[in-house]
Amino acid sequence: MRELGLWALEAARKAGARVLLLGDDDYPLQLRKIDNPPALLYLRGHLQREARRIAVVGSREADEEGLEIASRMGEDFARAGTQVVSGGARGIDAAAHEGALSASGSTVAVLGCGIDVVYPAENGELFDRIASGGGAVVTGFAPGTPPTQKNFPQRNRTISGLSDAVVVVRAALKSGALITADHAALQRRPIFAVPGDHELAAGPNELLRRQKATAARCAFDVLQGLHWPIPDGLSAPPSREAREKATPKPIADPDVDGESLQLWRLLDDRKPAHLDDLALRTQIPSQVALRKLADLELKGLAVQRPGKYFLRR
Repeated sequence: MRELGLWALEAARKAGARVLLLGDDDYPLQLRKIDNPPALLYLRGHLQREARRIAVVGSREADEEGLEIASRMGEDFARAGTQVVSGGARGIDAAAHEGALSASGSTVAVLGCGIDVVYPAENGELFDRIASGGGAVVTGFAPGTPPTQKNFPQRNRTISGLSDAVVVVRAALKSGALITADHAALQRRPIFAVPGDHELAAGPNELLRRQKATAARCAFDVLQGLHWPIPDGLSAPPSREAREKATPKPIADPDVDGESLQLWRLLDDRKPAHLDDLALRTQIPSQVALRKLADLELKGLAVQRPGKYFLRR
């Protein structure tokens, strides 16, 4: 521990974290078995030494269907007693974490920055709930390390290393989620991919085309492919057609105030828009925009997704 430096230990302590060394008894077994595992981990919460874990990963930008699949997988894996691992980012990652938490399950967020750096900022509250809900927020980077692009391949390697299998939900052809899949292949972890006709299904579709992954549309497919126990009542997500029938969409401008109408007109019913982008495009302060969007949601005109993404309803 002395080699870490007192400053790193103190910074971790102030962030409510501790240091886990490779030689410690409670270092996770899956990660210990990969080539060159991280010599140390900074973590908040509780990281089990032995647990079934599945990584659910994907792009920061995601369509409604992709977010629903990730959230449903997180929920169903948690119901199956499986810990969900992801990268704590916007979009697919946040949806998977939220899904696990909604089922009172535990989840692990692996960061590409220091344990005392909250990135993305809007997920700070999510990280707190993960750490206090039986899961862990984990990083191999020293306190104070910013979330630079060069950090994420190492973070992705830790995601796959912690997991028994990896599921790619949505990814462009050059997405970091595919780097996670590459690491999983080197670590001999099973890879699953969610096929689709959305542009962000290009990455999963390519994995399937190259026979690097097994197709999976829901948690049932993954658990069945791994020959793991499947809880009673586990079912596939509803079809897009069923959702569209159940959710009629307004065709005329709603009777709302001017700022709310600006925001509503920018919303799409399939591609989520982030709060920061909506605020920038309308020049409405973020806190005001968030209140207006919440009002739209109460009126049944919008729906919020994990990570402060919004869709038109």
